[in-house]
Amino acid sequence: MTDLPTLAILATISAAVCYALATVQLLMVMQSNANQQQTQAFPIWGLAGAVFHLLTISLNTIQHQGLSSSLFDALSITAFIIMSMGLIAQTRYTLRAMLLPAFIIAIICLILASSYSHHTPILATSPGMLTHILSSIIAYSLLSLATLLALTLKLMDRDLKDHHEISWLRQLPPLQTMESLLFQLITIGWLILTAAIISGGIFIDDLFAQHLAHKTLFTIISWFLYGLLLIGRHNYGWRGTTALKLAIAAFIALVLAYFGSKFVLEILLKSY
Repeated sequence: MTDLPTLAILATISAAVCYALATVQLLMVMQSNANQQQTQAFPIWGLAGAVFHLLTISLNTIQHQGLSSSLFDALSITAFIIMSMGLIAQTRYTLRAMLLPAFIIAIICLILASSYSHHTPILATSPGMLTHILSSIIAYSLLSLATLLALTLKLMDRDLKDHHEISWLRQLPPLQTMESLLFQLITIGWLILTAAIISGGIFIDDLFAQHLAHKTLFTIISWFLYGLLLIGRHNYGWRGTTALKLAIAAFIALVLAYFGSKFVLEILLKSY
């Protein structure tokens, strides 16, 4: 009988191959006139990749008796959630071109998690702590997708101002639709981040303990910046460059909160 580590490796390879096929097919569509049949068939490889990606995470979780919070494992889980959200959004919006960087990021995360990761179990000692952890991961994933959308909007805005025609941008919805979707993602992500902060305050003994202080600080900074952006949007109609810069700044703070210490400890200091 095939053991769990071998099955996990096979699932990882299958996920990476499916994501790669989806990427290649997307590039072919972008460089051609993209007939309707090609365009409709495209997300299938991405969906298959997401299924194998979930299988990889599940097998590793069973093998190690719990989810891992190590840097590359956390990135892989986040990449899966982002990919799943992107595929779900694809059922309503034509966002295939935006999935290209998501596929590439997912492949990189899978390879890193498979090659260099070590298992660090997530200590969810109570339902409240589990709520905090899951809401944190979902909020980060939603706001990551929003940042990808913000960067795409910046390209679209520059494309319009410079009167250039970038082929893959023409496959996306109109600018106003994309901007509306961006603020929907940010609103939902900010609300879930709020829930994560509140649950952390309730179920974590000391949010400003030495090993948590920077996470708490940068998370609050990110939460404040996203909240400021939403207030500015609602009250003053903020959009365009101002909104995009603030969204990206808020996400950078969130990245530092979630992965800053993990990168320093696990990659620079080799401390597990």
